[in-house]
Amino acid sequence: MPVLRFLTSLFALVAVVALVADATPALNGAAPFKLTSVAGDWQLLAPATFETARTAVTGATLPWVWNGAVMGVLDLPTPVLFGLLAVLFGILGRRRDEMKLHIN
Repeated sequence: MPVLRFLTSLFALVAVVALVADATPALNGAAPFKLTSVAGDWQLLAPATFETARTAVTGATLPWVWNGAVMGVLDLPTPVLFGLLAVLFGILGRRRDEMKLHIN
């Protein structure tokens, strides 16, 4: 499926860009190497949408869904989460061998 392969490339690109962004201060000697979480990157890039998502999820479900399940995923480092998504979508979107079945 071309859509899954495209998403694989997109998730891999985000993972590499996030890894480079996290490693750049360490390579410059400005700070030690530290991976930022998805929640940290999201709050840095678009804090209003993070709060909107939090209010929408807690309003539509129980509060433990946001605090437990969603924040459990969002606390993962950005390169790790998007790398795992790239691997998962790569497996799901791989080209399968064509089977030729002959029935007499």
